[in-house]
Amino acid sequence: MIESLIFGKVSFKIDGFDVSLLTEKLYKCCKVISLYTKSDSLYLTTSGRFEKRVTSLCEKSDCICDVIERKGIIYTLRRYFRRYGLLFGAVISAVIIFLLSNTVMKIEVTGISDESVISEVRSILREEGLRAGAYIPSLNYFKLANKLFASSDNVAWASIGNIGSVVYVNIGSPTLKPASENRRIPCDIVASRDAVVVGAEVMVGQLSVLIGDAVYKGQTLVNGRIERREGFPKYYHSYARITGRYEENINLYQPYVEETTVDGDKFYRRSLNLFELEIPLPGDILKNDAEYSIKSSTTPIKFLGLTLPVSVTQKEYTERIKDVVSYSTAEALQSLYSKLKNYESEILKDVTVIERNVSEVQTDDGVSLDVTYTLEGEIGIPSEIYIK
Repeated sequence: MIESLIFGKVSFKIDGFDVSLLTEKLYKCCKVISLYTKSDSLYLTTSGRFEKRVTSLCEKSDCICDVIERKGIIYTLRRYFRRYGLLFGAVISAVIIFLLSNTVMKIEVTGISDESVISEVRSILREEGLRAGAYIPSLNYFKLANKLFASSDNVAWASIGNIGSVVYVNIGSPTLKPASENRRIPCDIVASRDAVVVGAEVMVGQLSVLIGDAVYKGQTLVNGRIERREGFPKYYHSYARITGRYEENINLYQPYVEETTVDGDKFYRRSLNLFELEIPLPGDILKNDAEYSIKSSTTPIKFLGLTLPVSVTQKEYTERIKDVVSYSTAEALQSLYSKLKNYESEILKDVTVIERNVSEVQTDDGVSLDVTYTLEGEIGIPSEIYIK
């Protein structure tokens, strides 16, 4: 059975004057699998390794020997031995499979969700040679993990390994103290700026000022150290909302002539992404000496509902051109008031504007706004109490 699998089987049809005389000789020269006569012809099936012996014996006996059938793996493969294109393709495929199996195609960072930390980890690994396209057998995972721990304060421990061509980097972040612990630290409430106290809501602690008092920056508003009748002080984590009224001054300036950056032409380029390898595709040619703002979108490629590790990235490059813009006095003021509106909607959104005085000042070079606000808002901030 094993011999037939290795060498295959050959079936012969033998014709001659008296083929019955060959029977004994055939049994001696080869391993007979089947042997019978039909219509004055002798039919023989034997192992493929005896094909030449049988042919030679028939020639010496003046018999005609025809091969009816050849069966077996060796005969199937023999058909392709001289097809050099298939052989070359098989060799190339084997080489590609070997290279891809031992080449980093993708790096997965797990254990953390902070994108800035993930970016930092990838940057450190890239400097140490772990990147898409790296040869996996040349990587020292223990050394890379130790380098991550030593180079980043955001890494408490790291383990690195690979499954196939995907390298997995598992990161542990330093354990932060719970916020509840900070709430138990004794503290006062002090003033964050010079102001007049107009409101106070004290939940924990002892109010040290009166409504209407003028206070200075750093002055204690709520005391977390409270004296007890027994003569021993007790310390609390003060919690209060102290509202103060104060003035704030800002200055906004708009020159008549300024250099600015405007959008220019748009260019589009695409790339084919295979895991983490990015293969550029034909697209617009970018200018070497230009600056661009870039927008990108990636579309994964799917097959039969499955998302493949292949995608196409489309990038839009908008040229950034430096230009000189001139303003009239009216245009400069319009720009300043637009900036002032943005300042009030963003910076002053958590305070109440009681009064606003605006002064317009014109010079030879531009226009400025001097703005004085009277504001009401939270002025209390925690200040830890250091106990000896």
